[in-house]
Amino acid sequence: MGDKNIHIQEIGDGGRIHLPKEVMKALDVVPGNQLKIEIRGELISIARHQVMDPFAEAAKKKTSGFNELMAQQKSRKEEVAADFDKRIQEKHEIKPEDREDFWR
Repeated sequence: MGDKNIHIQEIGDGGRIHLPKEVMKALDVVPGNQLKIEIRGELISIARHQVMDPFAEAAKKKTSGFNELMAQQKSRKEEVAADFDKRIQEKHEIKPEDREDFWR
């Protein structure tokens, strides 16, 4: 067995094994990282387990500057004002149930 990708390790107390430096480097892991161990019959695969970090995703997002936020707020106000003006000019129909004495 001259294959440099094969590593024979002794099982220690509690079923512990020590990963060789070459394996740690190949998996790109350091102490404290998590490993995913998958069992397939007599074969076991070991891979680096990557935990999604919600804070890292948030840090990647571009945050709006003050001027951009103010421009967004101004455009929203203009949209609402235009919608209000449009609705105020519509002819409203008064239905019998809209009258106060209808419900008495």
